[in-house]
Amino acid sequence: VDRGGETLGRGTARMMLRGVVMLVAAACGEAWLSAPPSSSFVLGRHSLKTGAFCASCPGVGGLERIPRTPLKMVLADDKGQASEVVWWTVKYKGHQEAAAMDEEDLSVFEDVVELGRLLGGTGKAKMVWESLRCGLSPWENTEGVTEKARTLLERSFLRIPAVSLESVAVDGTTKMLVDFEDGLQVESVVIPNQGRPSAQGVVEPRTTLCVSSQVGCNRACDFCATGKMGFIRQLTSHEILSQVFHGLRVVRERNLPPLHNIVFMGMGEPLNNPLNVMRATDILTQDKCFGFARSRVTVSTVGPSPAAIRAAGDMPAMLAWSVHAADDELRRKLVPTTAHSMEELRDTFKSVLSKRSRQMSTFMVAVTLIHDLNDGEEQADALVELLRPIQEVVKGLVIDLIPYNDIGEVAYERAGKDNVGAFQRRLRDAGFACFVRVTRGDDDNAACGQLATGVTATPTPGTS
Repeated sequence: VDRGGETLGRGTARMMLRGVVMLVAAACGEAWLSAPPSSSFVLGRHSLKTGAFCASCPGVGGLERIPRTPLKMVLADDKGQASEVVWWTVKYKGHQEAAAMDEEDLSVFEDVVELGRLLGGTGKAKMVWESLRCGLSPWENTEGVTEKARTLLERSFLRIPAVSLESVAVDGTTKMLVDFEDGLQVESVVIPNQGRPSAQGVVEPRTTLCVSSQVGCNRACDFCATGKMGFIRQLTSHEILSQVFHGLRVVRERNLPPLHNIVFMGMGEPLNNPLNVMRATDILTQDKCFGFARSRVTVSTVGPSPAAIRAAGDMPAMLAWSVHAADDELRRKLVPTTAHSMEELRDTFKSVLSKRSRQMSTFMVAVTLIHDLNDGEEQADALVELLRPIQEVVKGLVIDLIPYNDIGEVAYERAGKDNVGAFQRRLRDAGFACFVRVTRGDDDNAACGQLATGVTATPTPGTS
């Protein structure tokens, strides 16, 4: 390992390699990186912050501070294909996370301290964040951002991806098509709620934003349009947070109720993109950045593996589990990539939730109800048995029933109102809080399970 003519010790090099392998393994799910002995690791020229890659990982210790130096790695796979990656480490609650980024392109979505360092002063950083929170581009905001700061943004920072299409459903739901530099796109959805009476009083008008974490998805849920796309690529934290910026912009331009909730329920499986989702939730919940309460940010997952669920325990966000079926065989039919029993996934969620604070242990379980498939009383009873152990440790357990939204699959149709009502009563009689989600934006293919863009994954030769 060479840094400007200086050689780091073998122990530090091995430590870096173990950290990289763990990061890649976490990002890729069950996949592992195979790097031959000839792989080289070269340190570049910006900033690697101090700390361990993972404080809880055995055998991975702390790294000494290397001023203004990101970690640049040239890795070769088992076929000899070499690729260069730059890892920029970011501090989160004493842990060290990392996200790959182009070393010459900086993101405006940095915390105030780091953005202040990049712009030459925290005053400039605060002006930029005030603009972002209002949904105003700091590049064009001549009244709120100084000319010097705007010049620096133009020179060194990635632009916020543009929205090429906004469509509004009959109920006011707005679907945004976000374009990225490589020509790929994702959809995100702005869902206004004008308020309603409830048992606790009147729910104030508010808006929810549903964001995407990947282009496509590799979970292959059979009833989901995104799952039919296959996995294309991960979104960076910059691309994820750009959707939040546009959500704030739409709220301002359309005079909608204030943006209150952010839900990672759009395209992609968030826990298969853990580093970028962790980074995004961190910036979302920092007071001087977007400033959302942690209880107002929800990361929803099918639960790819126990390891992925455990890794999500430190996210500054609420967790939600897309169950869809308690029975293992039926679950594999609906979510073909299911590799672990529902009991094993349940026990992992129980363990993670039991270690969280009472405020952060609120837990939502989602079930998409499909006619004559998973909407019967037998499936409701199986769900009760599956979730009973979680109910013992989580006081804020809520079950969200989602009537299936049509994606053109002939084999599936929405569960009838009678079956949905009976399913809900069965769960409530068993002592669970259970609600039926009001379908929003389905006339514009903006409802749950309907998000997709006009691209599908290209199969790799020799794989299935």
